[in-house]
Amino acid sequence: MDHNIIAFVIVAAIAIASAIAVIATKNSVHSAVFLALNFICLAILYLLLHAEFLFFVQIAVYAGAIMVLFLFVVMLIRVRTEGTEPDELSWQKPVAVILGLLLI
Repeated sequence: MDHNIIAFVIVAAIAIASAIAVIATKNSVHSAVFLALNFICLAILYLLLHAEFLFFVQIAVYAGAIMVLFLFVVMLIRVRTEGTEPDELSWQKPVAVILGLLLI
């Protein structure tokens, strides 16, 4: 087998595994890191297909700018994980149900 084909298969397998990990991971920061890995693998696949411009655009725009923006927003909104803090607004669920029924 040619070395390009072997590299393509390995990078494609990593890209598929990281795409599955993006969906399967419950922590949003870990999901963003797996998404960045997926973007980098996609860029490498473009490079193996001799699409150098798409490689640079993928790295600069998606793996660079979009991922930094996404991670900044995730860190800014302080995403909570389930079970670490008590639910401070537990009274809102019954009120929402009652108001929803009244609205209907």
